[in-house]
Amino acid sequence: MNITATRFSRRALGLAVFGALALSACGADEVAGFGGAGSSDGGSSDGGGSGASDGGADAPATAAPDLPQLEAGFSLEDFTKEVTVSGTVQPKAGTVVTPTGTLRIDGIQEITSVPADAVGLDPETNEDGEELDFAAAEGEVLRAVDFSFTANSQDAFSTDAALPATDVSIRGGSSQTHLAELTGDTSSRYLLSVPADGSAVLVVSSEGHDQVIDLLTGERQADDVAAAFYREGRVQEPHHTFPAEVKAIPVLYSGEEDSEIAASVSFQATTLTLTAWTKEEGWAEAGSAWLVLDWNSEASLDTEVQGLVDVKGYSATASVTVDGKATTDEFHADKLSFAPSSTKEARALTAAVPVETTSVTVGMSGGFSIEFDGMGGAYETTGSLDRAYTAEELTVEFPPAGDASGAPASDGGGAQPSDGGGS
Repeated sequence: MNITATRFSRRALGLAVFGALALSACGADEVAGFGGAGSSDGGSSDGGGSGASDGGADAPATAAPDLPQLEAGFSLEDFTKEVTVSGTVQPKAGTVVTPTGTLRIDGIQEITSVPADAVGLDPETNEDGEELDFAAAEGEVLRAVDFSFTANSQDAFSTDAALPATDVSIRGGSSQTHLAELTGDTSSRYLLSVPADGSAVLVVSSEGHDQVIDLLTGERQADDVAAAFYREGRVQEPHHTFPAEVKAIPVLYSGEEDSEIAASVSFQATTLTLTAWTKEEGWAEAGSAWLVLDWNSEASLDTEVQGLVDVKGYSATASVTVDGKATTDEFHADKLSFAPSSTKEARALTAAVPVETTSVTVGMSGGFSIEFDGMGGAYETTGSLDRAYTAEELTVEFPPAGDASGAPASDGGGAQPSDGGGS
């Protein structure tokens, strides 16, 4: 079921407290419920539901015995805002970053009871004929949950290489119920009856990995696989240019100095990103992150005898070194004929690094060989026609890793040249 930015149709249904494990898509006129109190044994890489948050208040009170009760695991989509609330929870870490986009818990409201018409049920009355509100099932509490989703790119879902969808479900007791598949910007509001013991979680799934949010507190649980998504300043943009000095090659005509073949070479490190997922590599290992370096190289020749010159064996190599471990990416071309214009190659290097990485050393190097046509000996060169060069290294710093359960912080930061020399 795709969620759109429009209002949802109302739907409600309860399942028994001890229902069997069930994971199913929602139909257009269907609402699913989930099991009641108890520890979750539904599987995900993050484990089951958690207990109450450390920052929470005392255990929430359950339903008053003199009110009719909703069925265990009651769930209602498109729940009204015109309802009396007994408290509001504003989570500090209610954001989940996925490969597709970012889900935010915008608020959780504590509700003691709801009118029958607010949940689409027939009213019940007391001895005086007054209509009674409905309370949560025994051992459960009512929560109104507002969440929104911002996609990384609206166009990414319609291309041939579409981003993976993000799925949202509820896990509580012994069952898991699918709520929505998120494929674009949207917002929603649900009424949920959840176990008072804190065992119910909102499960946010993407590319085979689950992240979970406590439905009583709205707090995202720490996750060793996705931790890089929540690093402070995880994107650095040095846009640093590495000039590389290349010695010119003299050209003689009839034995006399005539001109030279001058090469100009430079490299640029545009961005370095710590991320938990890439399209090519998938999710990082627990405790690790992907370090992605976007870089490019540019080279040109300047010579008066350009028709006699070709470049063969051109290479450009970028490297990143973390904790003494180097990872490289090389562009290689057997033959280039770019004189006197430039050739430019944009590349991306991906390295597995510890998620707490704070310092990265970036290096650039390259080389080429000249293939020279002397026109039957009229022109000749002196010395070697091979050139190799290494640029001065750059050290890029990331802010220290904070609490991985915290909300994503703003990116940014800087880079500085290292003390290491070039050539």
